[in-house]
Amino acid sequence: MTAVNVPKLRVKPKKAKAVSPCAVEMSSLITCWASLSIDDKRCAETAKTLMLCMQKGKAPAKKRSTVNYHLARLGKQVLGK
Repeated sequence: MTAVNVPKLRVKPKKAKAVSPCAVEMSSLITCWASLSIDDKRCAETAKTLMLCMQKGKAPAKKRSTVNYHLARLGKQVLGK
């Protein structure tokens, strides 16, 4: 059996769909504007909810997978580099 020459070992991460944390609030505000009017005072509470959501900031970032690090580390031992 002959050894296979593999210069780099990598795993492609799964692509996660981007989820907006304030999508529900944005949708409810747009619906309120569409059904009433942009200047209607009844939409002010919905607008305030959206503003509070947007001020919270982004969701915390997920931890990155370490599989590529370990593949590179073990690949050096397997390939003898």
